[in-house]
Amino acid sequence: MKRHLFIYMLCFCCMGLKAQQKASLNSATDWLSEAKLGVFMHFLPNRATFEEVDSFDVEALATQLGDAGVKYFVFTLGQNSGYFNAPNPVYDRLTGYSQGERCALRDLPMEIAKALKRRGIRLMLYLPCQPPITDTTAVKAFGFPLLPLNDNRQITEMGARNWARVIAYWSRHYGKLVSGWWFDGGYSHCGFNSAVAKLYAKAAKAGNRRAITAFNPGVINPKRTPKHPTEADDYIAGEINEPFQYQPKGRWQEGKQMHLLTYMGSTWGKPDVRFTDAEWITWLQRVTSQGIAVTLDMAVNYFPENGKVGTLLPLQLQQLKHLCAAVLP
Repeated sequence: MKRHLFIYMLCFCCMGLKAQQKASLNSATDWLSEAKLGVFMHFLPNRATFEEVDSFDVEALATQLGDAGVKYFVFTLGQNSGYFNAPNPVYDRLTGYSQGERCALRDLPMEIAKALKRRGIRLMLYLPCQPPITDTTAVKAFGFPLLPLNDNRQITEMGARNWARVIAYWSRHYGKLVSGWWFDGGYSHCGFNSAVAKLYAKAAKAGNRRAITAFNPGVINPKRTPKHPTEADDYIAGEINEPFQYQPKGRWQEGKQMHLLTYMGSTWGKPDVRFTDAEWITWLQRVTSQGIAVTLDMAVNYFPENGKVGTLLPLQLQQLKHLCAAVLP
């Protein structure tokens, strides 16, 4: 009798654990867990002509993503060069740059968001936690220290507040067309902390309070204790170089939606494939079955002579379709 009671209690506890894993600790992240697999694109203009931005074929990219079956897409607003894929009058005013000098006149994210929405695909946006580190004019204007050159600076209160004003403009401008944000460079050794994260998260949610945010503290090392997320993280940024070393432990990590970001090619933005379809599928099925979302960085075509600018390259696109067919419902 006691043995039967023990077995019953053990089964009850296991059922309770599974129910807890399925239960949502943050309903704003439910769509990310259900989407399972998304695509990340580093599209980074690096010259004031903005030829790449003007040539970007939005409909061709949206059609590729729709045909593959992915449910979300992460796109860079900009990174370190000081050139951005979208207009932002707040950035222009703070830095003293003229309209179209550093922020593209074409509103590429808006066009992408609308094209994706017609296909039932969500858009997320990428930004660093600092203004562009190779543009000293911007760094000084925002109130960050000028040294060290071309490297991460210590985050100042004035600098963070000014950067938050830029983030808030984009958030209000895109509104509910943007479902989430992925912030890079949330390094504690640079002074990034919970207070800064809250400031940025508030700005990122200014146009959509249901938008989700994550702040990347650095690359995950599966052999070391993971760095703790901030209170403002809705999901785990999850940058990882060797994804197959990661052992899934359920949807939630410290109350945050678990998510992993890695690259399909040999490194970020490369057009080759580093794993076979079978290797990816075995791992993806194990991870996503636990409610964990995985985002794959894929290469982008910049050159008209190679095809439509802004589109995914054939080798990786073919693999993406195979992965989606095997992993997504």
